[in-house]
Amino acid sequence: MSHRWFGVFFGVLLLSGMVCAEPDPVILTVSGSIAKLTNKKSRIYEFRESDLRALKQHSIVTKTSWTPESTFSGPLIDDVLKTVGASGSRVKLFALNDYAYTLNRDELEKYNVILARSINNKRLEIKDRGPLWLMYPLPDMPAAERGPLLDAKLIWQVNRIVVY
Repeated sequence: MSHRWFGVFFGVLLLSGMVCAEPDPVILTVSGSIAKLTNKKSRIYEFRESDLRALKQHSIVTKTSWTPESTFSGPLIDDVLKTVGASGSRVKLFALNDYAYTLNRDELEKYNVILARSINNKRLEIKDRGPLWLMYPLPDMPAAERGPLLDAKLIWQVNRIVVY
């Protein structure tokens, strides 16, 4: 009899977890020199998957040091920064593992860099370098700018941006 109640208890726990799981979680936060906030207490702008999906989507067909030629799709990082009213000239992007890289906004705008949400029409999951992967249009980049230094800028698992 106790095994039966354990099964019922476990089933209720499992179902309650499914119900409580947030269907549209925050996947990116932006802070620093920004004019718009969604969370005034924390002084951040929170983007949910649906917020990023609502921005105009762009695609880049390229191969990286880690992937064969693929189609990466997502909003321009410049559009994300405009959404939050970013006023700084530099941005520091952070990955889930706290890897960070600071970039000039001019460069991001010049090359139409995207925050890829998907690869080959498949949503990027954490195990696939998601939820967001900063992607440059590598075929359009000058040869002198490609290589290990550019690879360091292709930050995957992006979850935070600080504007300076």
